[in-house]
Amino acid sequence: MPDTTPQRLAAITVYGNRASTAVQHVTSLLDSAGVATEETQELLALIQAGAIEGAQGDVLKLAERPPEDAPEPVVQGWVTAVQAAAAELTHIADRTIAHARPPARSAAPAAPAIRSLPTAVDEVPQEQVEMVLAMAEQLFTELTGRTDSCRQTSLEILPVVLTAVAAEDQADYMAQLEDFATLNRGRLAELYRKYGPGGSLAKLENSGLIGQPESLVICERLDTVPMWLQRVWERELEELTFERFAHLWKFGCDTPRGTQPSKAR
Repeated sequence: MPDTTPQRLAAITVYGNRASTAVQHVTSLLDSAGVATEETQELLALIQAGAIEGAQGDVLKLAERPPEDAPEPVVQGWVTAVQAAAAELTHIADRTIAHARPPARSAAPAAPAIRSLPTAVDEVPQEQVEMVLAMAEQLFTELTGRTDSCRQTSLEILPVVLTAVAAEDQADYMAQLEDFATLNRGRLAELYRKYGPGGSLAKLENSGLIGQPESLVICERLDTVPMWLQRVWERELEELTFERFAHLWKFGCDTPRGTQPSKAR
């Protein structure tokens, strides 16, 4: 009879005590500097969540490296397991942030904050959506030469994506988007060329979203607040579409981030 005893998975056990000591030391230093305890907890949580996000990126890369010469069912199982592990890391990062936030703010005057957490918005005004869409359409046309996107789709997706922009950043977001497109022009051009409609690696499930101007905003938010974007997307839109798109933007292009196309000589 085959052994059905679950295999014990390897666990990291060497960093726990060191991490606890480091947290206590940092907390003590910030307390001495006059930083409020709750602000310290939030800052530490952001650092921890960022480390988890980095680990998630490494895990996602495993989807491209299934066991060598494995049959198709094994490859599919491998990819599914990797996606499940990556999704759980996302939830862990979100819980890390959520648990660090106190249930209510004290009414007493607080010590000056180093940097407050971004202010979430439940809904973006239609005027803001229209202005960002106009900017995205202009940039998208410059990059692809295409003007045949579906405006109705844009008006369904963009309002959701823009709720992942902090309230204090909404007014300047168009300039931020333009700067992002300029800095990442080469990478964006490669994304559209390879995976967009008519691209060399285009697939029906990928090219639809990549053929839309709001894809620029999605890429910018993926580079800036990926977990926040995923949270609002899963609440309002289709999770699988987001995962495919995010994977292509993160790992499907050879051009490094922040790379503009070289000028012809």
